[in-house]
This record gives sequence, C-alpha cells and structure tokens, in this order.
Amino acid sequence: MKRKLKNNNIFIVIALIISFMSCKDENVIQSVNQQNLQSSHDYLLFEKTLLDIEREIEHALIATGTTKNLPMYISLNTDSTDQDTLIINFGEENYLHLGHLKRGEIISIYNKFIYNSNAQIATTFNNFYINNNLIQGKMFLENNGSNQNGFQEFALTVDSMSMYTNNGSIDISSGNYIKELVSGNNTQYQYLDNIYKLTGNAQGNSSNNNNFSIEISDSLNINLSCFESSSCVITGGTSKLTPDGYEERIINYGDNTCDCDVNAIIGEDVHPIIIN
Repeated sequence: MKRKLKNNNIFIVIALIISFMSCKDENVIQSVNQQNLQSSHDYLLFEKTLLDIEREIEHALIATGTTKNLPMYISLNTDSTDQDTLIINFGEENYLHLGHLKRGEIISIYNKFIYNSNAQIATTFNNFYINNNLIQGKMFLENNGSNQNGFQEFALTVDSMSMYTNNGSIDISSGNYIKELVSGNNTQYQYLDNIYKLTGNAQGNSSNNNNFSIEISDSLNINLSCFESSSCVITGGTSKLTPDGYEERIINYGDNTCDCDVNAIIGEDVHPIIIN
C-alpha cells in the first residue's frame, strides 16, 4: 500500500513538472514572436544617419560654392571639364558639426551641381565616424530632372553600406529610393526649406544578425527645417518592415512633428521607439 502511494506521488510530481515546463515554453515562444524590435531600431538609426550624410554633402556643395562655375572647394580634379571630387574632411578627432560628432572623410565624385538635371554624385567614406559609429560602403544620388508632377526627382541608391555600433554591425545590402522635392526648389542655396517625399525599399541585416526587408508603403515626409530643432527630419508616412522569422511590423513616423519618436505596430500592439 505504501509503495503504491509512493509511486502515485512520483507520477504527480512528474506531471506537475511537465505541465510547468510546457507553460513556460509557451510563454517564451509567445514573447519571442511578439517582439523583435532590434531590426526596426537599427534600420531607423541607419535611415536617420543616411539623411544626415546627404545633408552634409548638400551643405558642403552650397556653403563652399562647390559647382563647376565656382572654384572654392576642396578638389582632386585635374580637368575642370570632367568630374570633380569633393572631400569633406572632419579631421582625426571628433568634431561637432550640424548636430553630430564626426571624424574622418566623406568623399563625393560629382559631375554637376546637385540641383542640376542629370547631376550624379557617387559617395564613399574614408575612416568616417558619426557619433562614434563607423560608416562604410557606397551611396549614389542622381538628379532625374522634373517628373510628371513638375517636381525635381532624385534617385538614391545604397550599395553595401554598414554602420558599426556598440551593439554590432547594421548592414544594408541594397537600398533603392526615389526623393521628390515638393517644396524649396526655388531657393536652391537655402536647403533647410526643402521638403521631400520619399518612396523605396531596402534589404539588410541588423546588429543581432537577423535579416530584414523594408518597403515604404505611404511616402515619407522629409522636412529639412526640422534640422533646426531636431536630428530627425521624417515627420510622417509609414513603412512595412519584416524581420526573418517574425511578423511584419508597420513603422509609423508620427503626425508632422519634428521629433525622433516612432511607433512600431505589430498586429494590434504599439511599441514606441526613440531613435538615438
């Protein structure tokens, strides 16, 4: 009789353990499926950095008079009728410029002023850091001229760009974007009044080694006047970001305010993200 009771007690304990472990595994699976915001945060940080690099190039072309008609620029060109090379050199130590710490060089080879039709600007980097994050890779901007809406249109291509952060490497294998200049075209030498509409897509790998893809579903509103008060200039629009193995999330950029607050929406759940 005692042996039977003892055996029953053992079976009860085993059953309880199995039940506990099953519940625990179910909670872990639900938690993992519900959230993986690393890819969302990493892409938003890369996107913010890309727009700041574009601003540096635009600022340098305007501020230094870097055009075919004006000689005041740092250049490696030997033939004034051919392509010019613009070097933005921040030095070997961190230098605070346009709201961010920077060091190293941005190197752009261009054939025309940025706002001229058919202008092409190919950019690479030499030991360039922004906020102590190393940037490598290539980006290419082309002015396609006026589109069917009467606005200047730019094609922006990203080729194997990487950002090395304290958390790991953020890699964008490819990115293809179209920028439409919907306001500010008449004041080309005052770029802070420019407003763009951005569409496009990209593929990459986040700092936790998870691949992801992103598609802009509702054109992003880029308001460069936000640079006067914020380091984030996307004030509206949505994107669809899909990390491998996880549910698609909607990236909502807000309601026309100059801040770095973005929401990642997964199903019915809203997850705030602050881009830093």
